[in-house]
Amino acid sequence: MIEIPTARVLLHDAPEAPPADKVVLRHSDRAIRLRQLDTVQGLSFIVELPQRTQLDGLYGFQLEDGRVIQIIAEPEKLLEIRGDLTRYVWHIGCLQQQCQIEKDRILIIDHPEMERLMRALGAEITPVTEPFLAEPPVRLEHQHGATCGPECHHEARRTQGSAADAPATTNGPF
Repeated sequence: MIEIPTARVLLHDAPEAPPADKVVLRHSDRAIRLRQLDTVQGLSFIVELPQRTQLDGLYGFQLEDGRVIQIIAEPEKLLEIRGDLTRYVWHIGCLQQQCQIEKDRILIIDHPEMERLMRALGAEITPVTEPFLAEPPVRLEHQHGATCGPECHHEARRTQGSAADAPATTNGPF
């Protein structure tokens, strides 16, 4: 029986030594807790994390035997949106669509209904293929105390949401 190596450690920065291999993942596959992955060179390994984690911005996995597997964001078909970005991002958010927000453009997963909506709003749209690094969700964490009543108004603490907080679908209502 062949033992499959396990990764329980995520690396934020590149180690001094080059990685043993790379794994290329689409945006929807970069939210992970427990999964078997295959590297570019064909190595299978198990990812086992304590909670579901969005891998964007992380360097890679460290296997139990010390080898490092680098995470690469796979290029995907996206729609690049330009124009009145504030207006467009409001509509995208209302439809619970994930988006990558940049200074002069918004990127969303290529979908005909979203393209039709954005065009109807007057957006300039260009199909592109590149890695999708969606804006992570932010959730408000509220710590209730003994003095909290049904109309509690004390300040909630802003926290970065994990992928576990994100909607189960990556394309909202479409």
